[in-house]
Amino acid sequence: MGIPTYSSGDPILDFFYILFNGISEVPLFSSPVTGILILVGVLIASRKAGMMMVLAGLVGAGVAIVLGADYSLVTFGLFGYNSILTGMAFWSGPFVKANRATLSISIFGAAITAVAWMAFSHWMGDIFSPDLRGGVLNSVAIPGFTSSFIFTTWAMMYASKRYGHDIWPEIPEPPRAEAVKAVREETHKDIDNPVQETVENFKWTAKEFIKATLKGVSQVTFIENWKTGLFWVIGLTLAFELAPFIAGTQDRPWFTNGYTAQWDEYSPLYLGGVMALVGSALGAALSILMKLPTQETRIGLHGFNQVLVMIALTSFVPLTWQSFLMAVFATVACSVVVMPALQRFFGQWGLPALTGPFVFTAWVWLIAIYGFTNIPAGLGWSRP
Repeated sequence: MGIPTYSSGDPILDFFYILFNGISEVPLFSSPVTGILILVGVLIASRKAGMMMVLAGLVGAGVAIVLGADYSLVTFGLFGYNSILTGMAFWSGPFVKANRATLSISIFGAAITAVAWMAFSHWMGDIFSPDLRGGVLNSVAIPGFTSSFIFTTWAMMYASKRYGHDIWPEIPEPPRAEAVKAVREETHKDIDNPVQETVENFKWTAKEFIKATLKGVSQVTFIENWKTGLFWVIGLTLAFELAPFIAGTQDRPWFTNGYTAQWDEYSPLYLGGVMALVGSALGAALSILMKLPTQETRIGLHGFNQVLVMIALTSFVPLTWQSFLMAVFATVACSVVVMPALQRFFGQWGLPALTGPFVFTAWVWLIAIYGFTNIPAGLGWSRP
């Protein structure tokens, strides 16, 4: 059947697709059902985050329409998801203060991210395409994923450190040092910090690990809430495309699957939620083995990039046992090498790694597929 179109000609229905496909594209495929459930999960955790998700997605889509982007790309949701991530990172996310200054920056960031998305889409798709005259011989095309979000947000965060507005919170002194200092001043004795004791005495149980795994899913949109993660998993599983009926052009059954649309729209494998759980669980388990900070693992910071790696490498690439093992291998590499390296690198400037580990990992693996003939390529991706 090919890729669906969501341009129905009905302004109200098109608005529905623009909004909810834009949200569902955050985990890299279009399904208004997925978008609705993700938004509900975010609203449960934070109304402020949910409002920014809607506003930023519509701002990105609006800029695309005003500038004359292909309308079918807008209704597909491709101008929404990166703008959503930029807006949520800068206002409802955990990195900067939520005030008028950051609200303005979030809206502006959502707008310019739409432009950046088109730039990366052209660069990663057209310029590297073997069909482009003068291009690199035997070159490949790969998706930009969330690259427009991360590069735009990194630049904006770095620039904002020179602003006179109250944007960045002060870095607090470690709790242990504060407790020790206070006790020394009052009693001249040194005792252990109760907060530190709580962290050190924490024991991983199956319940705590499941919560950390679900939080790893919800952290894709900077939300630390296992209930939000549960809505994500349900939404990723019920990935019905619900594309509009267009007489003479498109007649897709209601059960077509957004997760497998890159390689088989009729596939009964609704495994987006499973892959998200596998990716987040792998990230959490490996962070425990590597003895990364326990609190980071508990709140899901070592799961969200892995969620996106697993989804990307099993939805943009047809799912076989070889491609599944490749996705697991890539997720392990993202956890063990790429993510800690980028956290340390960008931490020098007080910046978060965001979804950079996912983007760089997925790019390398998709480009590598060109030479791995046992891995089937997706529709137009990774192999001419």
